[in-house]
Amino acid sequence: MSDKSNQPIEGLPPELLIEIFACCALIDPLVPLTLRKVSRWWKAITNSSPKVWQFIYLDNKTMSIQCLRTQAEVWLERSVPLPIDVEVNVESPDMILPILSPLLPAIERWRSFRMTGKREEHATKANLPITRESLDSLHISVHDDNGGLSKETFMLEWLNHCSMNVWLLDLPCSHLLAPLRFTNITITEDPVSDIHMQPRIILDFLTACPELETFFFSGWQHNDDHPETILPVVSLPNLHTLQLKNTCLTRTILSSIYTPHLMDLCLAHLNVEFPFPGDYHEEGDSDDEAHDFSQSPWSDHATGMGLRKLLSRCHPPIKCLEMDFSDMRTKDFKHIWDRLPLLESFSIVASDMSDKVVNLLKPFTLPGMDGTVHVRLPRLRHLALYNCQRLSGDAIVEALAARVRHTDAQPLQSLVEVAVITCEGFTHQHGQMLTRELGNRLRLVDP
Repeated sequence: MSDKSNQPIEGLPPELLIEIFACCALIDPLVPLTLRKVSRWWKAITNSSPKVWQFIYLDNKTMSIQCLRTQAEVWLERSVPLPIDVEVNVESPDMILPILSPLLPAIERWRSFRMTGKREEHATKANLPITRESLDSLHISVHDDNGGLSKETFMLEWLNHCSMNVWLLDLPCSHLLAPLRFTNITITEDPVSDIHMQPRIILDFLTACPELETFFFSGWQHNDDHPETILPVVSLPNLHTLQLKNTCLTRTILSSIYTPHLMDLCLAHLNVEFPFPGDYHEEGDSDDEAHDFSQSPWSDHATGMGLRKLLSRCHPPIKCLEMDFSDMRTKDFKHIWDRLPLLESFSIVASDMSDKVVNLLKPFTLPGMDGTVHVRLPRLRHLALYNCQRLSGDAIVEALAARVRHTDAQPLQSLVEVAVITCEGFTHQHGQMLTRELGNRLRLVDP
């Protein structure tokens, strides 16, 4: 056996070896793996020295996403409890989330962050005081690459220390992502680009978001490509708020999610005048027996059928339903209102709903029963009708007056606020008549 005095580096104290190894790791980020192979002594020192693993450099030009994820997980584990310096080289903006996803749960340990590639960014702990708990929101903007993601445009941005903003060409596949722990996610399609996401891509991305509580999706209106195969159902057990806006994917998305705790649903700017492709034959797809007028019959049909499927799948306890330039067929209003026993607030803007719909709010008795009087939406307390030009004032007065006479006299939750704003059929005289029934619960003009 050779004399260790002839091998000076073997005789160095562990503390000095650790400093040397850490310096080497700054030059070659993968050198800790090499050092572990030199000898059992070096392997023991490397494995037990968090300082050697503090610098995490991820380059998707040299390794696959799967390898980068493994690398990130190993470095994170071995660097505990020290802070880490993160550097990523990203040429494609679509790789930002896959590369960073395994590192985000440890973001409170980030001492510095640097991004190189198509866009260069640098941040230090001083201007990146983020913790895993505070970083709860992710905002994704989907753009095309026709000048929309130049070097002058942020591909990644931290906002108010609690939000991560990314600009992508498309959503990444779920198999490339470590679970994303964001509770609030917004996805926006650029309305001036030619990009629109397929529902399968959106649903697949959501499978990587198990802790999601609020989800906002805003697209642009184009003919919905009817999926040729059945889409998987995405379970979002913590989702309580959902907003769909400016999209023709309403039916597909609502029909493909499981949201047993959904309480607030906002459907905005969904009405379109063009037909959707696809031939559906689900229960309720038949023509509306009411034959009521509609300026947006195809989107009315899609919205109603999507809501039917959602309610039948998981019976969510929806308490607030907002419909802004969104509508349904008369048969869908009846079907859905019969299945929303916990709804407390309903507002609708620019609806083609007819008197037959508002009449559904009247008390009623079931034929052949004991004569017991029922009301739909028994917990409804806030009702707002804005610009509903097909409604007559007589029908509004008759339905709401009959409802409050019954609910005010019963141990039921009665209406506490009603707004009827710029509905042409509702005149000043109708306002006076309804005021006699509702008193100061009625609001006729915007505040």
